[in-house]
Parts: sequence; C-alpha cells; structure tokens
Amino acid sequence: MDSAYNYIEDTGEVMIKEQYERLKMGQDVRETLITLKQELKEERARREMLSILHGDYHILTALLEDPQPKVRKNAALILGRLKQPENAPALLKAYEKETQLFVKSDYLKALGELNHFVCGDSLKQRLKELEQYQPGKEEEKHIREELAALRKLVGSENSHKKHKFQGYDHTWEVILSTGRKYQQITAGQIKGGEVTILKSGVRLVTSHIGPVMAIPTYREMFFPLNVRKVSADPREAAKELASSNLIEILRKAHKSEDDFYFRLGLHSSKTLEQRSAFTKKCAYALEQETRGKLKNSISDYELEIRLMENPERRFLPLVKLYTFEEERFSYRKHTVAASIRPEQAALIARLAQPYMKEQAQILDPFCGVGTMLIERDRVCPARMMYGIDIFGEAISKARDNTRLANREVYYINRNFFDFSHEYLFDEIITNMPDRGKKTKEEHDQFYGSFFTKAAELLKEHGKIFLYSNEKNYVKKQLRLHKEFTLLQEYGMDDKENYHLFLIDKEK
Repeated sequence: MDSAYNYIEDTGEVMIKEQYERLKMGQDVRETLITLKQELKEERARREMLSILHGDYHILTALLEDPQPKVRKNAALILGRLKQPENAPALLKAYEKETQLFVKSDYLKALGELNHFVCGDSLKQRLKELEQYQPGKEEEKHIREELAALRKLVGSENSHKKHKFQGYDHTWEVILSTGRKYQQITAGQIKGGEVTILKSGVRLVTSHIGPVMAIPTYREMFFPLNVRKVSADPREAAKELASSNLIEILRKAHKSEDDFYFRLGLHSSKTLEQRSAFTKKCAYALEQETRGKLKNSISDYELEIRLMENPERRFLPLVKLYTFEEERFSYRKHTVAASIRPEQAALIARLAQPYMKEQAQILDPFCGVGTMLIERDRVCPARMMYGIDIFGEAISKARDNTRLANREVYYINRNFFDFSHEYLFDEIITNMPDRGKKTKEEHDQFYGSFFTKAAELLKEHGKIFLYSNEKNYVKKQLRLHKEFTLLQEYGMDDKENYHLFLIDKEK
C-alpha cells in the first residue's frame, strides 16, 4: 500500500517538474500554465511546486508581462495558488498596468489567496472609483467581476458597519409567509392591526411590529414595496426598484442614512443559468441606479431583495431584513442535518393543541435536537418530557438547546426500540426519521415496529402526534393496529409530501 502511495506521489512530482521545465523552455506556455493551475488545486502539488522553485518565482512573475492576456491571467492565478506573500508586489503592479478588463479580477483573486496579504490604499481607492463608474454595456460584465473581487479583498479586513433594526415605533406593512394551508393559524396569533389572508401567507398593517416578530408559525417576514410588479428585464427591474420606496424603508427601519448591503434572490421558472445572469445584471444595475446606496454582497448582506415571478412573468419585489434579532427560536443554538424547521414544529404543536393534555407525560422517540418537545411545551405545559435519540451528537445538542429554552427534558442516547419505562406516557410526539438508505421493506418494518412499541408505552387514550413523509406506511399500520384510531390528518406542505397524524390509543 505504501509503495502504491509513493508511486502516486512520485508521479505527481515528475509531472510538476515536467510542466515547470516546459515553462522555462517557453514551450506551449498557455497550455502548460493551464495544466499547472489545475494541478495546484491539490496541496501536495503546491508543496512540490514550492520545493522546485526554492523561492525563485521570476519565471512566473515575468509571464505577468506576456503579450497574451490569457497567459498573464493564468500566471497570476498560479502565483495565487502558491500563497506566497512576496509575490504581492508583482501582482499589484501587473493589476495596475493591465489594460484587458477580463483579466483584472484574476489578479485580485490571486492576491486574495496570498498568506497575510494586507489590502493597500490603492485598491481601496480603485474600489471607490469603480463604485462611481458607469460602464458601457460591453464592459459591464468585467467591471462587475472586478468590483466583486475588490469588495471581497477589501472587505476581508474592513467589514462594513452593521445596521440594527430600529423601527419598532413605526407603522409597517408586512407579509408573513405561511404556505397555502394554515394562514389562519398565524393570523389568529396577531393582536390588532389590519389583517388580510393571502394565497400563501398573511398581510398585516401594524404599529406594533415587535410582538408580530415573535409569532412562531410564519416562515419568513417580508416588507413589500410600493411597486407591486417589476420588469422581467434586469436593467428595467433595477430602475423600478431604485425608484420605489426601498431606500425609504431601509432608512426608516434603521434610522440611518448609511449605505446598505444586499443580495438579490430570484424565485422563477427560469433555468439556473438564466437566474444567475439576471441577478448579476440586475444587482449591478441597482448599485448604479442608487449611486452606491445599495451595494451587492453575496455573503455579508443585511437584506435580501426577493423577486417572485407571477403568471405574467413579471416579478413581485419583497424585502427580507436580517438586521433584527431572531427571538422566536433563540433557544435553537444547535441543529443536525435531519432537524425539523422550528416554525414547522411550532405549527404542528398548534394543530395538535386541541388534543393535548396539560401536565402530561410526553415522549419523543426520535427527538433530534429537541425542537418538537420544546415547541409542544410552549403551547401546553407538560409535567414530564423524555427525548430519545440514537445519535449521540443530537442528544448533546438537544440538552444545550433545552437549557437555553429554560425547559426540562430527560434526554437518553438510546435506540427507541430498546427503551422501557416504569410508567406509561400520555403523549408521543415525533418527527419520524426519513428512509435514508433503508429499502422500502425495511422502512415498512420500521413503521410496524414503531406502532407496536408505541402501543406498549402509551396509556389508554394516550395520543400520538406523528409528523411523517410516509403516509402509506402510517395508514397501513393504522389498519393493522386496531388499538389506534386516527383522529385527524393534516397535509403539512403545498405538495402534500409531509403529513401530521393525530392518533388516539383506545385500549
């Protein structure tokens, strides 16, 4: 095994040496650079290249002045992948001299890879210039790429001022998205204000937005603009957004005249490539139209401008803010991959509430990080709660989340089917595990074992509140286990993939 590994290492070493020798001889320079660039994605290759160079980079830095722009581009990217800060002056000089716009962003990407690189005043000044520059249509794409690379480079050491929501004393129009089925659950928790039920949410005009933010069952909160439709052309859409009350909303919400960083989200039937092209063009045009008051950022943003396609192929613009504290689920510090969304768990708890018993003894046999138990207890206080999960990391995270929620749950890292208890439970509430790698037959057997075990652990007229994406397996087990009666069934998503089953044990 070791000899095979060494052979692979030696083969890679020979290839790096051969490619570098070709560069020194000036043979097929562009193609050789491309090959080297691909090789240097691997850390092993980077170390080998550094060993060959022995600190002498003049072959590569000389290529930054090659007549062919694509040679300059690939030489720069290779210097970046070597991560040596002594190459920064050569890259900066080449960047400043570069006349081909499509190459300039690659120098910046290379600089961003250098260890301990410190962004200088010249790059900061270039960023300011580009933010004010109005490019022609033929150069817009390259200016946009250079601007994004500069922002990433400058922003890595100088993060922008963060805004905080300050608009609690204003009247707001907001839309709370809920899906198409249970808008009334959310609407019923709103106290005061003008409420309208929409197709997939709730529209609200309120002067008390603080309590609304605490409602647990909506998915997202949006601020609609005074323009209800924007064009399917990215540049026209940007003009319409800029002329709307978008900036007025931001200033009112944050009591600030500063610039804001945004991302643009597009919900559309367009292909991924078409969506990407639209958002890049529209976001850049919006920066230009607002004279930099709005700045596009793919990661460090404070708001999302979401464009929702309508049947006319135009877009409804909505604004989602990330500048207020998410208090609804502040306890949920930890999650795992299989964790249920907290607003879905909150909705389940409210749908099941009419069948809950106060001061009940409750069990979640697949508890994950504890969300279902915590949300159940928030709508109807329990006397005793137990959570079981075979995944030890989930149990550890559940304990921490539960402590933050100021609840008490007894968590056990065990297989549910091996669990026993000295007394019976009033309720079982759970999010059933997805099939994963199980076959259909194995998953069918899993559901059968669950219902058999649940019958052993529940009191007479104990309840099961079961969230599952396996409707047929649940219905089959209800036919086979005559001691259980289905009280209520809810489709929990617009596509009817997930269901909530409220079940009573009669005997």
